[in-house]
Amino acid sequence: MHYLNEDFAKDLPERDVFRNLQGLEGKVYRHVKGRKTLQFELAGKSYFVKQHFGVGWREILKNVLQLRMPILGAENEWQAIQKLNSLGLATMTCVAYGSKGWNPASRQSLIVTEDLVDTISLEDYCKDWRQNPPAFAVKHRLLSKLANISRELHQNGICHRDYYLCHFLLPKNTQLNEITAKGKAGEDFDLYIIDLHRALIKNPLAMRWVIKDIGGLLYSALEVGLTQRDLYRFIKIYSGQSLREALAHNGTFWGAVHKRTMVMHRKLGSAD
Repeated sequence: MHYLNEDFAKDLPERDVFRNLQGLEGKVYRHVKGRKTLQFELAGKSYFVKQHFGVGWREILKNVLQLRMPILGAENEWQAIQKLNSLGLATMTCVAYGSKGWNPASRQSLIVTEDLVDTISLEDYCKDWRQNPPAFAVKHRLLSKLANISRELHQNGICHRDYYLCHFLLPKNTQLNEITAKGKAGEDFDLYIIDLHRALIKNPLAMRWVIKDIGGLLYSALEVGLTQRDLYRFIKIYSGQSLREALAHNGTFWGAVHKRTMVMHRKLGSAD
């Protein structure tokens, strides 16, 4: 094991920790070729484990021929979590990370994170907004938070690559109206970023990666009833400029983001 939290380790069998974690069973959330994500409980506490079983040479060669960096295991997510922690961005808490084997096509690896209990994805939180619009303060606060998180990620060379509302978790007890009503200037609530196994860390990021991230985020928000004014507000906060300055200096970028969003909508349909 490359990392093992001491408190988590106390409740594990002492011998062959990697084998025990790789053989865990529980509620399966996702199972694709070479990777399985499941929820399990240990000593009364809930966790998620993402188990990687090797992608095979065919998958590696396919990615190389398409000029893509293949995702070989859990290391990507481990590095992304550490990077987000260093930036002070809310994300998953890792309690175990390990790998076994040297062959990149068959190397096994895993990462265990604490379950972010009592949270709701932004996709679910916002799904009724078109029929039941939220208070202006709620929408404004969430838009600001998303724009600032996005800017922080991209300025620090992080591209999520699955950047959708469903990968942001909001604690259920968050009272956005109350926070705003108190007049606090800071964004004093947590919004957790999850599912980082495809994250790319490279500084500076190529513009195409940033376009894909922001285009994906806006695509996932198409059905929640955002107005043009909401989108302009996002642009201003993300850019740190007035709308006029942002469009004058980066009009090509925002045009490409809009095109990416519309292409995804035509290909994939509604995101809800």
